[in-house]
Amino acid sequence: MSLEIDVSKDGYKILKVNIDDKKMYLGSKYNQKREIEKFLSNLDQITEKDNYVVFGLSFAEHIEELLKITYENSKILIIEFNKELKEYCKKDLKIRRILENPRVTLLEDNDDIKLFFAENINEVNVNQLQTLIYGKYLKVYKKELMKTYYLIRDELISVILVRNTGIVSGELRFDNFLRNLKYIAKSTMVNNLRGKYENKPAIIVSAGPSLSKNIDNLKNVKNALILSGGRTLTTLMEKNIMPNAIGVVDPADVSYRLVEKYIDKINCPLIYNDQIHPGILEKHNKNNFITRINTFLDDLWDEPPYILSCGGSIAHSLTVLAIYMGCSPIIFIGQDFAYTGERGHDISSGNRWREWGFDEYKRDDDIYVEDINGEPVRTSLLLNDYKKSMEQIIDACPEIEFINATEGGANIRGAKNEKLSEVLKKLDKYDVVDLNEYLEKEDKTKIIIEKLEESLKNFNKYIKLCEKADRLLKDYKQSYNIKNDKKLYESENALNKVDQEIRRNLEELYILNFALSRMIYEVESNNEFVINKNDSEKVMFKKNVERSAAIYAGIKNIVKECYNKIENTVKELKENGDGK
Repeated sequence: MSLEIDVSKDGYKILKVNIDDKKMYLGSKYNQKREIEKFLSNLDQITEKDNYVVFGLSFAEHIEELLKITYENSKILIIEFNKELKEYCKKDLKIRRILENPRVTLLEDNDDIKLFFAENINEVNVNQLQTLIYGKYLKVYKKELMKTYYLIRDELISVILVRNTGIVSGELRFDNFLRNLKYIAKSTMVNNLRGKYENKPAIIVSAGPSLSKNIDNLKNVKNALILSGGRTLTTLMEKNIMPNAIGVVDPADVSYRLVEKYIDKINCPLIYNDQIHPGILEKHNKNNFITRINTFLDDLWDEPPYILSCGGSIAHSLTVLAIYMGCSPIIFIGQDFAYTGERGHDISSGNRWREWGFDEYKRDDDIYVEDINGEPVRTSLLLNDYKKSMEQIIDACPEIEFINATEGGANIRGAKNEKLSEVLKKLDKYDVVDLNEYLEKEDKTKIIIEKLEESLKNFNKYIKLCEKADRLLKDYKQSYNIKNDKKLYESENALNKVDQEIRRNLEELYILNFALSRMIYEVESNNEFVINKNDSEKVMFKKNVERSAAIYAGIKNIVKECYNKIENTVKELKENGDGK
């Protein structure tokens, strides 16, 4: 491909490319201005929450126009596949000024996509990301464009997963957290396991469709840590295989139902986060290691509990745990990340109360990826996202050997494919130390009660601040309506001071992070409050005031509701714990 610059009849630079010995303009030889207008006409309604991904740099005239008509806080990621054109544009003074605009990012490598999403795309504005294709870029660069589009899609899925799991279940997570505090008080930090299994093998047992092919090989294994999620606990116990630890991180009721038959019959530790289903801790409340999500726990011990949450599934958390403990090799079984044999889980690890058929797993947007034998295998966008997350974990630990001993499923980049029977033959014969050896006997009930009581004091302050802000908002709105500029100015200054105080000390409400997150998401993503480019000044004022009122009312209501819940938790801890 060679670079050739021409000028359109209406005076714009246009690029002519040589594709397979055929000359083609990326714009219009006769009316390039119309090409730019066509590009802009593909925009959805312009809002303050918009960000843009643009395929095609050309000579940046369309980018210049896009910058003019969109909001100052909106960011633009430009993806250009012609390296010669990119270098030309960087040297051209006029184009360089456009590219140096802080709102603009020109993609240099795929890491820029991740960075763009990390800095600009979140749970609130993910639905407002607009993807645009300039000129004939889809026709000329279809293969490259689709490959990059899939990378963008993967990032979108990751953001949406965070929104759907963290925000949507916010109230459940908070309620579980409070109910779990009496068990957390007597748990041991997972930090005690740091580096304790240097160069010892760990086997991560997952519930993928291929698990039954080699799970029997784990019988009588004493020279490797067997780390299992909750879904595979029943399978292991029914085969008389005792794991070294069970990990649970899901707050939902299904996580309890998966383990309820055996969780009180195992002697191995439970590795859990602070928001799991309380029924699990009620049945297994003696030898537990805690990892945290809620920052409320950070100063209960000399150092914050190590965070294992990563990647979206218990397999990721257990892999991070194995890395933290110093394990190598780390061996995966049942880690299909795919619908091997048109199954969602292994036949031994489904929901015993109601098994799903494959029709309930498969979706129209399923994709095919390469399996361990180089053949296509069906998977979902979610499972593929999990696979990519695991590959990122592996990439970050080149000093550790990862082995995929799953006898089926998607190929995991960075993990060597090998039969479990062969892997076990090569391991040292020495038994691994029981994780129970690293438990500590301590009780943090008293300090938890003190921290909760301090939170209640902060809650009262925030209720009063939100009530004050609500009164000031009404004054502000009235001053605007009667066009009293002096009162409007005074109300605005007073409101800004209260708003700053609320935001400045918002960290005092960190215990409510998950409870608040859903409310804030619902307000910020409510189309009634989103400002559009064609809104009048009066409409913008109304939306801003009503959005602020909804947030203040939401904070006040949640704080009041959670005040009662925390008060009851303190009472229970004082009655049942050592915090009297």
